[in-house]
Amino acid sequence: MSPGPSAAVVVSVAAIVGVVLAQAAGAAPSEPSTPGSAGPAGHDETEPDEPHGAAGDNPYDESTQAHPPLTKLAVIARDGMLRIPGGRFTMGSSNPHAPANERPAHGVVVPPFWIDRTEVTVGAYRACVDAGACSRPARTSATCTFDTGDPELPVSCVHWRDADAYCHYAGKRLPGEAEWEYAARGPYATSFPWGALASCAAAVTLVVDQSARTCSPQPAHVGTHPGGASVWGVLDMSGNVEEWTADWYVEQLGPGPAPRSGSAHVLRGGGWLSTPTMSRTTSRDWGSALEAGPNVGFRCAKSAD
Repeated sequence: MSPGPSAAVVVSVAAIVGVVLAQAAGAAPSEPSTPGSAGPAGHDETEPDEPHGAAGDNPYDESTQAHPPLTKLAVIARDGMLRIPGGRFTMGSSNPHAPANERPAHGVVVPPFWIDRTEVTVGAYRACVDAGACSRPARTSATCTFDTGDPELPVSCVHWRDADAYCHYAGKRLPGEAEWEYAARGPYATSFPWGALASCAAAVTLVVDQSARTCSPQPAHVGTHPGGASVWGVLDMSGNVEEWTADWYVEQLGPGPAPRSGSAHVLRGGGWLSTPTMSRTTSRDWGSALEAGPNVGFRCAKSAD
């Protein structure tokens, strides 16, 4: 049963001043780390994955443009989820330099829905494994989080089918791609959930597109980058781990219903091994049924009453 407003707590973030993280693109943030591997190296079962369609440099560099703070929006919270009120927004990018899979930009109406405030943690996923309802994540890398003993890390190395199974176990589902993007950007045409400029203070990704250095040698504890929250207060929608959605991947966005079948599912948000470009609100990646890399995790959603 979906949480009801009568038992909900109103999270008022309207008075919060939007955080403007004005680090110039290409400037190294403090104390970046370098992963033990040579950097992202393709979708397979042994190495960190490289986002498909990413450019060698940042095709949307906005570091010289002035952007006002985003107005934070008040939402209802309950049981670790936020109720996104729904509405119409422009999905995708109209930037001519954006990858083709982010176009065309088009209007989408999203009904109200609930979405997890944070990514699913190792601790939460372990409870599902212990209950016999979920499979242990694949051990595809030494940087997979399940066996670290740290329950507050986002669970990674999870196949789509296992993410889907967990969400059903929790009485939820994976978010649709349009729901995910609306939760990340709200009604604003903003590059990142918090605003225009990439920053290690807001998200754990690679430092810049041209570098294999990471903001952190592993994903951060969920919810520890509050400055990276979306206008709704949803956390870690850029970086940390890229997130499975319910939808099948298609190369071109467009109006109409999501495809009913396909060969891969959509991943959104980028992860700690993703470039800033591939960690934007409109960036789209994909993973096959075999995908279970250390850059991949998920969060759940559910329809609102």
